[in-house]
Amino acid sequence: MKTIKHIVVTIAVFITVTTYAYTQNYSITPNDTIKIVGMMEDLETLSIQQINTSTNSITFLWQKISEIVPEKWEATVCDNAYCRTTLEDSGVMNPVEPTDYGLLLLHITPHVNYGTAIVRYAVWDSTNPLQKDTLTYILIVKESTGIDETTPNTPFSIFPNPSQDKISISTNLNHGFQYLMVDEAGNNVQSGFAYSSSESIDTKNIPNGMYCMSILDEQKLVMIKKIIVQH
Repeated sequence: MKTIKHIVVTIAVFITVTTYAYTQNYSITPNDTIKIVGMMEDLETLSIQQINTSTNSITFLWQKISEIVPEKWEATVCDNAYCRTTLEDSGVMNPVEPTDYGLLLLHITPHVNYGTAIVRYAVWDSTNPLQKDTLTYILIVKESTGIDETTPNTPFSIFPNPSQDKISISTNLNHGFQYLMVDEAGNNVQSGFAYSSSESIDTKNIPNGMYCMSILDEQKLVMIKKIIVQH
């Protein structure tokens, strides 16, 4: 009986340690897959952020899993340390403080030919290398493309575009939605949660330029749209 009891206690301790080791201490936004429909000769920015939900500083590592990029397209990767000149195989981000975020961002420019780019990277906390998240970046360029980067499953509109002092978002999501506005470097410019089917965002203090507006419904990406701010 003592031997059996000792074995049971050992197993219980092992399970406790294993559970602790796989505790997730960050969340991914807007999702672990980002899909954009782009335009030829137009630089596209695909950004996925890793928000530190713990009370300690986190150092994120990343490594390329696979790369499919059409011939004659340009593609580079950036993190919160600096931008590379190619889709490098691996890297280490600057430390991310609690409630702050790291990012892994792709810049892709399609040239002269249509096609689809699919790039996958793994990202993980340096203190927990056994738990890795796979981030997938998809860019589609086809002849009939327009300004929208995704085809929405839920009807909604963002206007005016270009914007001078505010952007209005209107949708049929009566329970509300999340929004995230990032610049071409992947920096968070505006984000929040709308508690109704519409929201107005102040852009008076946002510099002129092109931004990506992501709309999320229950943490799932609904649509990404290019927004131009022009005062």
